[in-house]
Amino acid sequence: MWGDFGQRAAAVLPNLQCLDYETSKLDPAAAPEKQAKVAIDRAIASGSLEQLRGVLSQVEQHLPQETRSLTMHCLRESAKGGSLDMLHFLLEQLKACQPSDLCELLKYALTGAAMQPGPGVLDFLLGAVQRLCPGQLLELLQYAVGAAAGQGNLRLLKFLMDHTAAAAIPINYSVVFNQAISAGKAEDLLRGAIEGGVYYENVIMMLLFALKSIPENVNESQVGSRQSLENAAKLQVVKSYKKTDPVLFERLMAAIKSFLSDVPPSIKDKDSCPPPLRRRSGSNSVDRFGSCSQRSYRSRSRERR
Repeated sequence: MWGDFGQRAAAVLPNLQCLDYETSKLDPAAAPEKQAKVAIDRAIASGSLEQLRGVLSQVEQHLPQETRSLTMHCLRESAKGGSLDMLHFLLEQLKACQPSDLCELLKYALTGAAMQPGPGVLDFLLGAVQRLCPGQLLELLQYAVGAAAGQGNLRLLKFLMDHTAAAAIPINYSVVFNQAISAGKAEDLLRGAIEGGVYYENVIMMLLFALKSIPENVNESQVGSRQSLENAAKLQVVKSYKKTDPVLFERLMAAIKSFLSDVPPSIKDKDSCPPPLRRRSGSNSVDRFGSCSQRSYRSRSRERR
């Protein structure tokens, strides 16, 4: 009976580690999976791998039917919190999964990593992808680029664009741009990239190229429409460079006109990609993800021992 559910919940998960009901304001009669999720969050926030091990052990013992959904939550929150130790532990537990199943689980970790300010966690995860399910690398790279765009994370978007371009990995940037539009982040990305100037040149060109796939007559006055984004781009160029850097101002305005002028509203090149990116002189080719973060992780592990 529903009236007995709270009592059953308390009985299923007795003395959950790191779960302070008073501090968390969680009802002790809450559903067991909700209690477990709060306990996982607190363990991750504490930075204690042992606490996380304890909570997951209890989940496996008492809530086996919720193990998958709570593992997804754990992957996302560990990546979001930037804990390489916890991610390493979780990935070790998932080694036995089928590649297709592991691919779906890793998407949750990549979503969390897209919320990080820097590329360290994302680099670590993509290195793990290359080792654990290389057959799904292209799918997960496309997902990671889209996740970064959907979060409006310009720094990670730039990181992924540089790495995939250097390794000649194809990415569908029209899909990426549409994800940014759906999340309401396209305008932020455009303005941020333009403000960043030459360093973000490849991002600017990608965004402008993808922008022309939006029909001109769709939601013209709304945020995220082609007209709205074009206006935002021009305004940011004027604001950032008209007085301070006239040369760059002219280059960017010319690029906007080149990409967006006289494009038929019914254009169907949604699967197109931007022109090949120019590699900076003296830059090294990047053919692996995860090398830096793996070295950093191993170094910290040796220090703890």
